[in-house]
Amino acid sequence: MKPGRILLGSWLFAAVCLAQTPPPAPDVQPDTFTQLPYRLEVGGYGSHVTQGYGDWRGGQGQLWIRSNPIFVPEFFFDSQTRPGGTQQNYGFFSYLNWSKSFYTTQGFSAAPQNNAVAIYFPKFRYDVKANWKLPPSRNLVLGIGYTHFNLGAPGHGEIFNAGAIWYHRKLVIEGDAFVNRNQPGDLYSASGLVSVQYGKEGKSWTGVTAGGGHQLYQYAGQVPFNVRLNGYNFQAFYRKWLSRHVGVVFTFEYPDLLGTYRRVGGGSNLFFEF
Repeated sequence: MKPGRILLGSWLFAAVCLAQTPPPAPDVQPDTFTQLPYRLEVGGYGSHVTQGYGDWRGGQGQLWIRSNPIFVPEFFFDSQTRPGGTQQNYGFFSYLNWSKSFYTTQGFSAAPQNNAVAIYFPKFRYDVKANWKLPPSRNLVLGIGYTHFNLGAPGHGEIFNAGAIWYHRKLVIEGDAFVNRNQPGDLYSASGLVSVQYGKEGKSWTGVTAGGGHQLYQYAGQVPFNVRLNGYNFQAFYRKWLSRHVGVVFTFEYPDLLGTYRRVGGGSNLFFEF
């Protein structure tokens, strides 16, 4: 199978197997630490991919604005380079706290397609998720979400997800299930993940994520055919505050699309809070 024919599958696999940092829950984990209103984070990453897919590398940045406890936006940028070329992705994400027991997350991203071979991000994507903190302690959060993505010529589709987050002192455990509907072909597949994190804001966070599942989509070439991919993904990260205003993040990633390729990679970020 040629590299261009697995781009849709590799993006879908990453999209449903990567866990987000869990939302802050100050009413669940009260302490004396006060977040500064801004966080700027920049860094880079790289990986080696088997089966002749070469080395992948990229740079990324994000800006969190946390001055308003009700609405917390993030602006992010990612540029990724593979042997086929480079593509940039620009996006927006936010938390919106409607009450002490209910909040939503929503986001949008866009990636210009200047090279038909270098399609690593959706041309357009938007996400929304509703989350409920269950009484009386509100340390168990249930959520349902929806994602729509359009990669242009390779295809488009939707991802439906449901999950739960449990907070217990310094421990955070998250589980999510995903149902993917891919076009063309109206094809369905499923996947899931589990994430465990331990730490405290202002000190450090350590986390691991394991996910896996099945991807099914139609390659729309001169002769359309269905592509079936099974795989799993393992991730780990360590975030450490070096001072009140500066910290570092180290990440490791090992995704395996069975029978297609394995990828081993990592990255490092530097963040500033002010």
